[in-house]
Amino acid sequence: MGLAIYPWQSELASQLVAVRDSLPNGLLVYGPKGIGTIDLVIAFARSLFCEHPANDGTPCGQCKGCRMAAANTHPDLRYVFSEAEAIPRDIPFEPPSNATKDRKIYREILIHQPRELTDFLNLSSHVEGGKRIIVVYPADAIRPDAAATFLKSLEEPPARTTFLLVADDIDRVLPTIRSRCRLLRAMAPTHEVALDWLQAQGVRDAEEALARAANRPCLVTDEIRIRDNKELDAKVREQLLTLTSMPIEVRDALLDTLSLGRQLPATKLAVKDGRTALPVSAVLPVLERWGYDLVAVKSGLAPHYFKGYEETLKALTKDVQADRLFKWCDFLKTIRRAVTHPLNAQLVIEQAILRYRKVMNNESFD
Repeated sequence: MGLAIYPWQSELASQLVAVRDSLPNGLLVYGPKGIGTIDLVIAFARSLFCEHPANDGTPCGQCKGCRMAAANTHPDLRYVFSEAEAIPRDIPFEPPSNATKDRKIYREILIHQPRELTDFLNLSSHVEGGKRIIVVYPADAIRPDAAATFLKSLEEPPARTTFLLVADDIDRVLPTIRSRCRLLRAMAPTHEVALDWLQAQGVRDAEEALARAANRPCLVTDEIRIRDNKELDAKVREQLLTLTSMPIEVRDALLDTLSLGRQLPATKLAVKDGRTALPVSAVLPVLERWGYDLVAVKSGLAPHYFKGYEETLKALTKDVQADRLFKWCDFLKTIRRAVTHPLNAQLVIEQAILRYRKVMNNESFD
């Protein structure tokens, strides 16, 4: 597998190794979020400082260059990451001087970050005649004011300096940046390969988890690592978790509650992890996917997300009017538009489940 981190990355790893000795000023690797592209690019960037790499690009892991790169202390390797992507990877992030303590974590690359590259670019490399590498992620989330400064560095970088950019959505990368880079596409794994890999990682209910993550296996494992990282501040952890999962035990309990349909008691409207009400961003995706499967089954199709609940879904939708199901799904969309607001999570989710119970009883709601 060589430099590849995941089984589906062999081709992309080979393409990266092929340009190792003739790096362009800018190399832009793009592919859907959650397939591990950034992990491979980081590994490639670190391997460029290995003093004794193998023919397949694998770094030796023992030389000084390898050790410094792995510790994020190599003076010729710099990361320009959004805060949301830097924290889970233990990459240092320096907030802007005007950042407040109660702010949300930054999900974009800010203007002070490319500005801070100036000193780095004006210095000579640590090793005489050596290369300097700048890894940028996500390249599709660079603020407009930061893009202008960043573009200037990309247009005229010093000799032997390469920008390795990674984007989740190539269409959101500024054309001026795209046009100055060589493009490489990261291919998503097939369902079978992704499922086999998740099962090998010991992920519980791997097939269902993969469906919830839209066939992007690294979203599943990344969230497990974030959720299990006890060193993270609870508020930071909550913001880092995407909309693809929640604690498995809580999710199972929620699905059992939804399975009660018209028999759902008013005492089961809350969704909590222990005594703590989960944020709307954690609960809403489960409700949305449950609604999607209800509509699918009502239309005569198989469920997409909760395949193990097919018979339950059929029983629930047997006597429910389809327009009421659609109305509940539309209501969930209104919640999504406000998901980043400081809402009372418990009240919002209770309202959603209360309306679900009305739908199951063929009752209307305003």
